[in-house]
Amino acid sequence: MPDNLTINWPYLLAALAMLWFPRQWLRTGRSILKRRRKPDGALERLAGIGARDPDDRSVQAGKEFANFRNYVDLFRALAGGYCLVQYGITASDVDAAQIVFLVQSLVLLIAVLIQTIRIDERVSYYAAIFYFVGLNVGVSGHYAGLFAFALTLAINPVIPNPRMFLTAYALLMLPFGFAFNADYQQLAVNVGLVLLIPLLSLLTKRPVVIFSRKSKATAVAT
Repeated sequence: MPDNLTINWPYLLAALAMLWFPRQWLRTGRSILKRRRKPDGALERLAGIGARDPDDRSVQAGKEFANFRNYVDLFRALAGGYCLVQYGITASDVDAAQIVFLVQSLVLLIAVLIQTIRIDERVSYYAAIFYFVGLNVGVSGHYAGLFAFALTLAINPVIPNPRMFLTAYALLMLPFGFAFNADYQQLAVNVGLVLLIPLLSLLTKRPVVIFSRKSKATAVAT
């Protein structure tokens, strides 16, 4: 290990565990701690309670904020990103700092791919919205990602689908990053990581979907 690089293993391993932990593993305890859900009654189904227009593929903010797993994603990404950037690997000169930045960017890229891509019978892309927000705030160390998220939520009624939601969020991070005097290299990485999934979705002609409590077949797609 070069003298100008320092790896703080406890922080680095903690960051990797939080960032690379796949969201779907949170479902493994469901059979043990499974909540009994009351089936919808006939009157509820007839009244359309909880129903949505099948042509409406937008992000449903109310449902997203009611999903506990989203908050787990938010805080683990925030804590993991902060541990990685602030303590995991440190450098004592400019050349080493560039190496550290590249390593951190690679770790973040792997983290985003793990959280957003599922391969079963086919490839699916998931809009890990809360994970992205936590990651951007934790890694950058300022609130540009949080303010961009708030503005994206404000214009969400006119955003047609999750792919466009992520695209709008990424683009809005740019002016807020400039306003908060963010590090431009890190800002570019953060924006690129969010835009990666919409781009892959377009290139592969596969939709970006929202995490669902139900089976993958019930996910909300673009």
